[in-house]
Amino acid sequence: MIRRVRKLAFQLVGGSCLLLVFAVPVAAFVKLSGLVGVPQTGAAGAWHPSQPLISLAGRWNVGWALNGRTLAAQQMKGLAVSDALTVTSPPTSIPAVLTSMPTKGWTLDNGPTITTDSHDVLVLRPLTYGRPSLPGQGRGWLGAYWLPLNTAHWQNYTLGVTVTNLGSGGSGGTATVVVGHTDTHVGYAASISATNITIQNENGGHIFSGALRAATSHRVDVTLTKQLTVTVDGSPVATFQTGSVRGGMGLGVWKSTTKSHLPFFTNLWVKPN
Repeated sequence: MIRRVRKLAFQLVGGSCLLLVFAVPVAAFVKLSGLVGVPQTGAAGAWHPSQPLISLAGRWNVGWALNGRTLAAQQMKGLAVSDALTVTSPPTSIPAVLTSMPTKGWTLDNGPTITTDSHDVLVLRPLTYGRPSLPGQGRGWLGAYWLPLNTAHWQNYTLGVTVTNLGSGGSGGTATVVVGHTDTHVGYAASISATNITIQNENGGHIFSGALRAATSHRVDVTLTKQLTVTVDGSPVATFQTGSVRGGMGLGVWKSTTKSHLPFFTNLWVKPN
């Protein structure tokens, strides 16, 4: 009898799952897979299918898997990447809310979402042992992207933001402004310190370095059309041909040491070109 049950389970789930069939009881494996249901108490003789796990959802059952559940940002990205969920492109016009710093919708590199502080200043603290650092702690990189799935088809826009608290030259605090970000391309990035700027292309390749007027605060404007134009404190810095590039915006910080100044972002606006 046991051999017949194992043979049947093998036929249901395919040869690639052979090890799993023998690793757990057959009934438990089939239940977890969402292939069949489990009987419900209080309904004599009824047999109701079990709701599939979100991680196992495909196009054929994604609606059922999401019914009554609230998705985390990382789960939404996973469904989109696996092609189980189709993301509808937003209107090409930029919403009026982006005449100021969005207070919600920022997704960190590792998935969680964050909000701005009470003064609409975006503060990104590099992690210490996996948790956001307190003032004066932490070092390394932390980036955040605004509604990355909804803005994947943005193009022909300008992003402006003021970066403060850069410290003096050589203090090791750097702020990065990103445009054209998607799940497959990191986007074009302009990174500034108190005295320098570097620019990277959408695949992370270095394409420009230059000096800036020394200051603890800089205004950065990045325009993405069929070319990338970067302006700092009202003065053009560099222009590059890009072709048709789509994607949303992001901001990031880098602290070379725990004592490096932590840059802050404020006075953000985005407008279509």
